[in-house]
Amino acid sequence: MIVERLTFKAQYGQGDALAALFKEFMETHGKALGVTSGRMYTDVTGPMFTLQLEMEFEDLTSYAAFMAADQQLYTTQEFQDWFGKTVSLTKSGERQILNVTTYPA
Repeated sequence: MIVERLTFKAQYGQGDALAALFKEFMETHGKALGVTSGRMYTDVTGPMFTLQLEMEFEDLTSYAAFMAADQQLYTTQEFQDWFGKTVSLTKSGERQILNVTTYPA
């Protein structure tokens, strides 16, 4: 399994607003992009106003298909309008692509 983890540092006091935008995006576009499972984390301790999104993919081929669909979405006015809202709320971001290995309980 492959996990894409996106970590964002929101502008001071804007963590909830940024989380709401990503929740809206995943509810609107997640299935169409091939996202079948994911999580959103917000800080309880550690750096304040931190948001992490994780999306699971069966393998790298599935992830590549997601990225291709995602890139197509970037060209739409709807995405550009949504993305424009995130820019003023976001201080920085990072992407990790992780291979998941599970162990028996």
